[in-house]
Amino acid sequence: MIFAHISRSLRDTFPARASEWALATMLFGWSVILHASPDLFQSGPPTYTALANIMPQSTWAALCLVVGGGRLIVLAINGAWRRSPHARGLSAFISALFWFEITIGILQGGSLGVGLAVYPVLFLLDCYNVIRAFGEAGRSDANHKRVAGNGIDA
Repeated sequence: MIFAHISRSLRDTFPARASEWALATMLFGWSVILHASPDLFQSGPPTYTALANIMPQSTWAALCLVVGGGRLIVLAINGAWRRSPHARGLSAFISALFWFEITIGILQGGSLGVGLAVYPVLFLLDCYNVIRAFGEAGRSDANHKRVAGNGIDA
């Protein structure tokens, strides 16, 4: 039953949520790379040193796994649960914090690498996703109140 819903939901909503899927996959991918290369922060460029000063690489890896993987799960079950837009908004907000911290790490690293052309854009895109998901959450709440008969018809 849930697999059929996920399949249908993915076909119906993927185009509108492509950036959410991409950003969740990127964050999950960060976790995979950090787990596969446990000394990356010590052997990499100064940007990684700055990120290590924020928190250890193992913590980055674990949090990226939880947030990226959790976001992928939320996107997969989207619509099967009335509050899924709320969860999408929250996961986009938390993901945006990662892109922001990575951008800060790059800036603190002292080198102008190509990451400064990418990570601020990922941050802004997830900020947009937060606004969009919470807008959908508001519409979902209003519709639920209307259908339940305990709110005004909006």
